[in-house]
Amino acid sequence: MTRCEGRFVLAECHCESTVPSPEQYLHTRKEPRGQGVHSMRVMQIGLGPIGCAVSRLLIQKPGWHIVAAVDADPAKQGRDLGEIIGLEQRFGVTVASDPATLQGSDIDVAFLTTVSTFPEVLPTLSTLIHRGIDVISSTEELFYPYYRYAEQALALDELAKQHGVSVLGTGINPGFIMDTLVLVLTGACQHITRIAVTRVANASGARPSLQRKLGLGLTQANFVESAAQGRVGVVGLIDSLAFLAHVLQWHMDDFKERLVPVIADRPVRLAQGQVEPGQVCGVRYVVKGISHGKEVISFDLRMYLEAESVRDTIYIEGTPTLEMTIKSTNMGDVAAAGLLVNMSPLVHQARPGLLTMVDLPLPHWQR
Repeated sequence: MTRCEGRFVLAECHCESTVPSPEQYLHTRKEPRGQGVHSMRVMQIGLGPIGCAVSRLLIQKPGWHIVAAVDADPAKQGRDLGEIIGLEQRFGVTVASDPATLQGSDIDVAFLTTVSTFPEVLPTLSTLIHRGIDVISSTEELFYPYYRYAEQALALDELAKQHGVSVLGTGINPGFIMDTLVLVLTGACQHITRIAVTRVANASGARPSLQRKLGLGLTQANFVESAAQGRVGVVGLIDSLAFLAHVLQWHMDDFKERLVPVIADRPVRLAQGQVEPGQVCGVRYVVKGISHGKEVISFDLRMYLEAESVRDTIYIEGTPTLEMTIKSTNMGDVAAAGLLVNMSPLVHQARPGLLTMVDLPLPHWQR
């Protein structure tokens, strides 16, 4: 089997979208809390690669003050944040085990970079909302939970409104490349018939948790078994598709998913160990949205070790037809940290509730 070739394992979902009406997204800006947009007291929850990248970036920027840090790893608890994120000196913030145990800190915004699924992140979100802390999170399923978790998402939205808190899930994918950036480009179109996004990413430098989700080193048989049990795969593409369909008001008859392993044709070294020929070195994941019997949205994600021609290509068929390609080797955790930090002042000043990227001003660099 060559790279990005092979037989797709098809998993289809037949369901209708149950999402809030546009009226539920009316903007009413809340009064700014803290000392202003660029003077905020921050809590960092989760000190994996993305959380550490966020903290390092915040330290470089004037006005953001990290006053609390939390991580579930006992090896990080009780240590100084500066040590954890690689500073050469102490930062003066001790890593705690649970945000609920932190008392007396007047915190404006929490950066939540822990888990990928919506149900897993709910308890932490509830704690932060009850304390009146705005949240921006890299949790993939928090980007647009109104499709798969409609009832829970609406309850979370109501809880956030009751406490005057803004909550946003975002990242590079989902959160930007396959959804928000696509929407921005459609703004120049008079008519659209089809959207296709292709993302080729090199998994060699991916964080360990993501490499595990790609099933690196598994046999093809073990990969198929693990995929059926949800232990391997990529989170968020279905949510991005449902988000696009909702905003563009495209009724979807069906969503189709195809997940196939990419097989190594030669030895590929990892930071620890090696993937042998015939073993899994990544995935190809294709998601399609079908409307009135036609494919109108398609996402093609190819993420494998030592991938070449790394790129993100957005193709919009319409009037006019548009095509844009981004070539960057850092459209992963580095870009995710940048997006989270740049969006945080916008979240802090947004109306209360569980928000999506269309509820906020366009993403842009913040000094």
